[in-house]
Amino acid sequence: MSEVHVIGQILGASGFPESSVFCKWKVQMGSAWRVLQGDHEGQTQIDEPSDEPIANWCHPIDLHFATKGLQGWPKFHLQVWHQDVYGRNELYSYGFCHVPTSPGLHEIDCVTWRPKGSLIEELKTQFIGGSAQLKVSID
Repeated sequence: MSEVHVIGQILGASGFPESSVFCKWKVQMGSAWRVLQGDHEGQTQIDEPSDEPIANWCHPIDLHFATKGLQGWPKFHLQVWHQDVYGRNELYSYGFCHVPTSPGLHEIDCVTWRPKGSLIEELKTQFIGGSAQLKVSID
């Protein structure tokens, strides 16, 4: 049985229209994989940057996997959320990135996206808040 160690961090996010963002993450892997140690899902703290458009999280990741094969190599599923002044959470975007298959130091930029709703849904988003979401979530 082979083992894989993933040690790193979710550094932060940029390019979002509001501050007060946080990230929910989860590792998805195939049936031949299992987590020996570490949390395979979690959430960063909310960062409210004062004068820069970058949210800094520096959320640690430390996972130890065991596997019987290479199929189903682990990947991270990410959701970026915004919390408003009333404590309501709004999903901003989804993203995913594969765990690198080669050893060493890697810096990975994860591009995120949001599903586009119908005209009515987009108008509701502008006036009421919330946004179109996928039916299957990482929660």
